[in-house]
Order: sequence, then C-alpha cells, then structure tokens
Amino acid sequence: MMRKYILFLILATTTLLNADVLKIVSLGPYVTENLCLLGLEHQIVGLTIHDREEIKKGKEIIGTLLEPSIEKIVSLKPDIVIGSKEGNSAEHIQKLNNLGIKTLTLEQLYTFDDICKNFTTLANVLNCKKKAENVLKEVDTRLKKVEIQVAQQKKQKRVFFILGFKPLFTTGGSTYISEAIQYSGGINIFGDIKKKWFSCSIEEVVKRNPDVIIFLTMEEEQKLLWEKLKDTNAVKSKRIYSIEPTVIGSPTPLSFVKTVEDMYKMLYPD
Repeated sequence: MMRKYILFLILATTTLLNADVLKIVSLGPYVTENLCLLGLEHQIVGLTIHDREEIKKGKEIIGTLLEPSIEKIVSLKPDIVIGSKEGNSAEHIQKLNNLGIKTLTLEQLYTFDDICKNFTTLANVLNCKKKAENVLKEVDTRLKKVEIQVAQQKKQKRVFFILGFKPLFTTGGSTYISEAIQYSGGINIFGDIKKKWFSCSIEEVVKRNPDVIIFLTMEEEQKLLWEKLKDTNAVKSKRIYSIEPTVIGSPTPLSFVKTVEDMYKMLYPD
C-alpha cells in the first residue's frame, strides 16, 4: 500500500531553484537534517549553533533558533534562507523578506504526513524531486516490513515516552511520536490526550502502568524517577530505553522509520 505522501510527491510539480549552485542558510536543525537527507549539506553556508557538530564544520554560525543574526545572514549573501514554524519567528523571516532575500518557511509538524509533506516541499523548491521520491519509497517499504512484524505480535506494549524530566514531559495522541509508537506496535499511554506535548504527574503514569519506558536525554532526575515508578511493569521488568534526541526533535522521513524500527526492537526484543 503506497501511502498518500507518495501521491503528494508525484502531483507536486513546482521547482524554483537549482540546488547544485545554491547558497543555503538553515534556521534550525530540523531544516538542516532534511537538507542533508536531500544531499544538500555542501550547499549550506550558514546554520545555527544547535546543529550537530559534524555538520557545522566549515560553515558559518548565524545564531540560535530563536535569535538568528540578520546581519550575519545578509553577509553570507544566500540564495535562499529556510526556516520552520516549529521554532523560527515569523518576524525574523519577514525582516529577511523585506531585505529582498528569498525565504521558505516549512509548516508545523503534527503527523508523519506533515514530515513527508515538508520534505516534499523542500525537494520541489530545491529541484531534488527524484531524490525525495526515492527516499519516500524506501520509507514506505521499511514501514511495511515493520507492519508485518507487528501483526505477528499477540499483545501490544503500553509505552510511556519521556521528552523531559523536569518537569516530567510527554506526548499526547496528536503527534508523530505517538504515530511512531503505533507503527512500532505500541500503545501510547497518553494517546487519549489531544495535546502535542504536556507535563504529566508521576501518579498518572503509575495509574496508566506502562510496559516500556522510552526517554530522550540523560538527566540527574532519572534515578529518582525510576524509584517513584517502581510499581510499573516497565521498571519491574527493567524495560527502560533511551533514544537519540535528533531523530525526534529534528525528524526526517528516514529518521521517522528508523525510530519505528528501533522502538519495535525495544518493545519486542525476542
């Protein structure tokens, strides 16, 4: 079953720029990761301090996600500046437009389809449609494989996904993280909450009793938290796993399916 984002890719025909000769400024890691997936890392001339160290080498730092330096960006004479509604200020984008600099702002992310649509938009604008099509076909193939594996499992695992420890922060049902949990054969214990991200109480986590806990970052609060959650199935069976933050905070279609594959192995190690 070919997913609807493949159809979206085929129907989209607008190409604005030739990526081979571009000077691109990225206003955040989410944009950067998707540019790299399209093979455009060497066209990036400026990016933020938040990007991965290996990508920042040889490139100008233009500031932070929330406070990029307009002056620095202008000095780089970019062909296009790319930001996202996920973290960039519309005011900064407008200032660049007023200065005659071409900009592209990607939409906010809620679902997996949003990730794919933004990726497709980026590819169309930068004349990388074929590369994007190949990536999305690979993603579709790999998701199908996980779906077959999930169908063989008798019982779904209940998952508590921790985005932060202080306060205890998690994801509701209306997010691509919750979708990744579902694709991997799990049930988000807070999937009934129609919020993107929110804080939750330890008492509520205990009540919902996850079989597996997955978290993003290493923090001092962890040991104390595991003690407080000692009565949950996850802590009793030591089913607590960490996942690399970039794949969640700066998702691409490929990192999404990689996350699904990794979580499936966490949920069903046998």
